[in-house]
Amino acid sequence: MTRIIQVADIHFGTEDPTALEAFQYAAEAIGADAMAVCGDLTQRGKRSEFRAARQWLDSFSMPKVVVAGNHDTPLLNLYERVVSPFERHDRHFEDVSGPAVLDRVKLVGLNTSRGWQTRGNWAEGSVDLEDLEEAISDIAPLDGKYGFLVCHHPFLSPPDAPMRTATRRGRRASRRLAQSGINFLLTGHVHSPSVTVVDHKKQSYVAVSAGTLSTRLRNHPASFNLIDVSGDMCQVTVFTLQGDHFVPAKPHALTPEATASDTHVEIDSEAG
Repeated sequence: MTRIIQVADIHFGTEDPTALEAFQYAAEAIGADAMAVCGDLTQRGKRSEFRAARQWLDSFSMPKVVVAGNHDTPLLNLYERVVSPFERHDRHFEDVSGPAVLDRVKLVGLNTSRGWQTRGNWAEGSVDLEDLEEAISDIAPLDGKYGFLVCHHPFLSPPDAPMRTATRRGRRASRRLAQSGINFLLTGHVHSPSVTVVDHKKQSYVAVSAGTLSTRLRNHPASFNLIDVSGDMCQVTVFTLQGDHFVPAKPHALTPEATASDTHVEIDSEAG
């Protein structure tokens, strides 16, 4: 069995020390084979926050795939945000940007964040379709492995998320991912866990959103996800902070073809 821990939105600068300590114990007990870090390791993109985030990551010996989030750009330095928004992030995490290849699993990262955009909400995601094709090529051929694409922003809003997302070219990216045969899209950003099977005319993938380990809670306590791959089955378990320790919920059982889930969304439109 291959075990992947999925975390997102740690937000060093507004991190939750209780959640981080509880996560340390939980991760040691789980003994995962890899960690997918779905962006927003920092709150304001400050150098001190990046150093703290890297020190925290280095406390885990497993392979990691780390992608940037919209908060991982220098919030207060407009020039850097425009000219070199991810220089600080890449300086600290380039060596753990992936891909990671395990026995039954291959994980590849995709940056959906931008330092600035020509729209009001710079925090929203944007998919470069050429970058997506490159990521798909990096994952395929799967040769019996499960393929995981790791990024910060959901391509489509999770149905029950506390905030709606508007990822630019998200619908086209979602449709292309379904066509690719890649099994999972791992994301963060919404600070709430979810597991959703996304169908595009009978081609599908599983969208898994992680919660947060920060104090910036929305409608859900601090949490992380555990993905277990064994034989022809996967299961996703959400671990939620209760007091000073994490408690697992009932797992979501999934087939390779993503035919079983608590939430199933069919996308028929070719627009977007």
